Amino acid sequence: MRKVNLSEVEYRMLSVEYIPIMCKICEELGILLHQLKAFLETPQNIGFIAIYRNEVIGFIYGYSLTSLSNTKPQFFIYSVDVLGEFQNLGIGSSLFQYVVDYTKENDFFECFVITNKANLPACKTYEKAGGKSDYEDEIVYVVKHE
Repeated sequence: MRKVNLSEVEYRMLSVEYIPIMCKICEELGILLHQLKAFLETPQNIGFIAIYRNEVIGFIYGYSLTSLSNTKPQFFIYSVDVLGEFQNLGIGSSLFQYVVDYTKENDFFECFVITNKANLPACKTYEKAGGKSDYEDEIVYVVKHE
């Protein structure tokens, strides 16, 4: 784990201009840079990053979703990641809070993320930012097309 001056960490919405400093985190996550560029070219796809000394050390991405029951969009957070050497320093929590603030300020009616109850650090992060899980028996079904 590296020592980090948290006041030097910047949180931003991801745009194609930041792709050149995404190399390390994309490599760790198995994301190809051209896939990231294509992802960002779709308006409903949104990413957020934590930058430390001109290196992206945290990455959240997801999708703006529309609903027939609400005129405002909701934001589905698909993935929350922090480089291994920067974990457990509060960066993921701060980045997640940045996303929560962004969605509130940009008139989303909610943002949500799916995780496992066993992922206690993630649950703690989401609850700290005001997230609540009211679904004791909810499960997710996935149908894969191979």
